[in-house]
Amino acid sequence: MKYQITRILTDRKKAAMLAILLLLPSIEVFQILYDSLANKLELPYPLYATFLSLYSRGHVFQSLYLWFMPLYLLVIIGEDSVEDYSTGYKNVLMCRIGRSAYIKNKLKSGFLMPFATIVCGLLLNLILIQIVCQGGTHLKFDGEYMVYDAGTMPGTMLFKWSYTHPLLANLGYIFITALFCGMIGMAGVMFVIVLHDRKIVYALTFALWFFPVLLKNSFMLIFQPFSEYGLLTLLPLGMWILGLYVLILILLLVWEVKFVEI
Repeated sequence: MKYQITRILTDRKKAAMLAILLLLPSIEVFQILYDSLANKLELPYPLYATFLSLYSRGHVFQSLYLWFMPLYLLVIIGEDSVEDYSTGYKNVLMCRIGRSAYIKNKLKSGFLMPFATIVCGLLLNLILIQIVCQGGTHLKFDGEYMVYDAGTMPGTMLFKWSYTHPLLANLGYIFITALFCGMIGMAGVMFVIVLHDRKIVYALTFALWFFPVLLKNSFMLIFQPFSEYGLLTLLPLGMWILGLYVLILILLLVWEVKFVEI
């Protein structure tokens, strides 16, 4: 893992992409500040204006960040495997440490690097919005801060819990977002190990991520706290997508271990 981090930080393109994923959520804080000042609005309650809550106008940063997430992650963690194959270093490593250990190390970094990056980036946004919007009182909901009103607010238990426990809700959704990013990171790495072709890998990984976004109940709902959708909608959606990722990982792993020779 230490070697993987060193390879990322010493490559300008990978380091730049890592910085974008870490800093982009926090840039939105200044958009919120500007919009509030320009429109002479009270600053928002910070915990309801975090990056994942879609408080900002237009949600441009969220679309850029979440829709294209697998492409960003492949630049950071997938390019190493492409380079290993093109230089022949993959076979050297497999002969030195064994195929299983090579794949295990790649999958480990394929999950942990995206997971840690997303957690750090979203936590930075959470901290910065507390500082910038300290004392803010504006709500995009009709009601009072942390006081659930069944007459004007969505009736799901998830919304009620999230609205009355905004800090825990934000932390929970940060974890969920990081989990799915870690899973798509592993899938992308495994596609690279098996297929080697950069164009095919990027296309397949992006399709695997983005197709559920286009569904009636979009995949993106899983990442949004304070939405009107309850567990009856979000749990099945999250479970089948997670199951699909696990199935693809297993199939690719079996193919690489059982049918590909060094």
